[in-house]
Amino acid sequence: MAIAPITGTLRRKIITDISLAFGCGFIFAGLYWEFEHKPLVQKREAFYAQLKAQKEAEDSV
Repeated sequence: MAIAPITGTLRRKIITDISLAFGCGFIFAGLYWEFEHKPLVQKREAFYAQLKAQKEAEDSV
């Protein structure tokens, strides 16, 4: 009974794990950016634009 060599299995597993990790990382980073970060920035920018408009309206009176 001969046991099959396992020489390339570890390297293949490591490459697969690293590829999956980077792939999932990029996907989740993109999802975070689109659905969490950008709406927060837009909300903040809208607040400061409103504050600026309010301050300009007070200054012109």
